[in-house]
Amino acid sequence: MADYRTEKYLYRIVTSANQLVEKIQIFDAGKGDRVMKLVKLLATDSILKNDPDIEFDELRFAVDDDGTNILVIINKGEITGAVDIDNMYEFASSHCNDFKDLRDDDEIVINREWILNKLAEAENE
Repeated sequence: MADYRTEKYLYRIVTSANQLVEKIQIFDAGKGDRVMKLVKLLATDSILKNDPDIEFDELRFAVDDDGTNILVIINKGEITGAVDIDNMYEFASSHCNDFKDLRDDDEIVINREWILNKLAEAENE
């Protein structure tokens, strides 16, 4: 297999067009996808604490019209709300130096399973 690491690009494996678009948007906004996975877990917890009956299939990163970083709440293919994540991202980023993007890292699949494994590893240390 060819060496996929370069100084110019950060490679990731995704399984859908929506995931590809989201990765591009995350990186275009100057954010890291590793930290964003932690932000999604924090946001999910916060959303469910505020409204335990809410139903949603996914949270997807976006930038709204005024430049605020948000997670769009999607249920059954429809956008049902959004959460401002700028403060949450800064908090997660400042507390998780190991999750920041490193171009010399071999991990190219950054998904929910990845973040759960990283948190479990940190807990066991």
